[in-house]
Amino acid sequence: MNRKNVARLAFTIVILCFLLSTFMSLFTLRMMAKRNMEEISKTLAARVYDTIGGKLSEPAVVSSTMANDHFLVEFLEMEDSYNVNEAIQLMADYLSRIKNTLGYEAAFVVSEDSKRYYSYGGLNKQLDLGRSERDQWYARFVESGRDYELDVDRDEVGQDHWTVFVDARIESNDGTLLGVCGVGARMEGCQELFKNLENEYGVKISLTDEEGLIHVNTDESKIETEYLENLNLTDARDYAFQKLSSNRYAVTKYVEKLGWYLVVESDGNRTKAELINVVVLNVAVYLFVIVIMILAVRIIIARTKALTYASLVDQPTQLKNRRAFEERKSELSGQELKEDLVYVTADLNGLKKANDTLGHAAGDELIRGAADCLRECFEEYGDVFRIGGDEFAAILFCTEDNLKAALDRLEKRTAEWRGKQVQELSIACGYASSREFPSENIAELSRISDERMYAAKDEYYRQTGKDRRKA
Repeated sequence: MNRKNVARLAFTIVILCFLLSTFMSLFTLRMMAKRNMEEISKTLAARVYDTIGGKLSEPAVVSSTMANDHFLVEFLEMEDSYNVNEAIQLMADYLSRIKNTLGYEAAFVVSEDSKRYYSYGGLNKQLDLGRSERDQWYARFVESGRDYELDVDRDEVGQDHWTVFVDARIESNDGTLLGVCGVGARMEGCQELFKNLENEYGVKISLTDEEGLIHVNTDESKIETEYLENLNLTDARDYAFQKLSSNRYAVTKYVEKLGWYLVVESDGNRTKAELINVVVLNVAVYLFVIVIMILAVRIIIARTKALTYASLVDQPTQLKNRRAFEERKSELSGQELKEDLVYVTADLNGLKKANDTLGHAAGDELIRGAADCLRECFEEYGDVFRIGGDEFAAILFCTEDNLKAALDRLEKRTAEWRGKQVQELSIACGYASSREFPSENIAELSRISDERMYAAKDEYYRQTGKDRRKA
């Protein structure tokens, strides 16, 4: 069997194993989902609980904070010392700040002594506990003895929208009832939250009281009019799972901060359909992956070549970089040098001055200009490298005449060069050849070339009279 057939057989085995593993994984997932429907439902309910618990408990914290506000307690204790208009204005200012600052739909205070219902808009009304049915919420709450509770009602001060009110009990230091305060959050906000969760998880969410009366639901017609039937709320202190019908389940949880029960209903049929969709989708994805694997092998080979090239190139100048330089030197260190090898060291003159006086953009232009000149003059004989900020090197294979001609071209090319920001380019060069030093290795040629380059640099600064430390 030839190599090509062996490769095909190996690839076929890999694909078959991959498909078998995928099938078994998906089959196991489906079986686990069926067996663990209860755990999945509880986990989902916990996510919903965590989301709404923080969202709806915030108004309770605000109302409780108001109930302990020294200013509010003192006002209710001394309410009869204010004239009516003064009392109304004080409360309107106080409640407006709470409403506007925290972004609630309503903020209110009810005085136990005067039965005045203060709102952010002023005096809403005088409670009539003997006649008005809409005022009975106050009596019921006071009689309950609770520190706070949530109540869903229509906002009389606003536009009669369904609003979740949080009522908090206000007491003096000796425990005397002074009144009730609280804030109201628009039901639309809660309903929007529920809609997003229902759409995300494919469930139906409700908040009910202990009798199953719906207080929060995305269907506004059910609020405080319908009861959720066949629910057992006795074990709802923890996440309680119950089967409502052959394909319908519910998880209930008492939300202590709200005093309500969270009910998350899920559809078993939908869960099964989603699992089937997941299986089909995963099979399609895995088949697609197999095709991609075949293409990826070819792409990886091509990309590997490109990345290898990129890792050896200095991006600003497109010369070979220091890594390529060190690899080339290491390669030459282990072999006898050819007679026509020439090691060239080059360094920019005046880079520091350009950076200091014209900016680093000018310095970058100077470096690119030097790279271009070196490439044009030397690249036909070998490799040119940028090995540092303004340091360059070249490893060439040429005759003495070729080298002299290249150096002459470099001198002429740098003299003619003009940039957009810099008008002068000077490069100090040094070189050493294996013909001149036949017994020396590449490291020694590098040392000699460096010495000659620094000598050329010193001569440049001597002739031009420039301060090398500033240039």
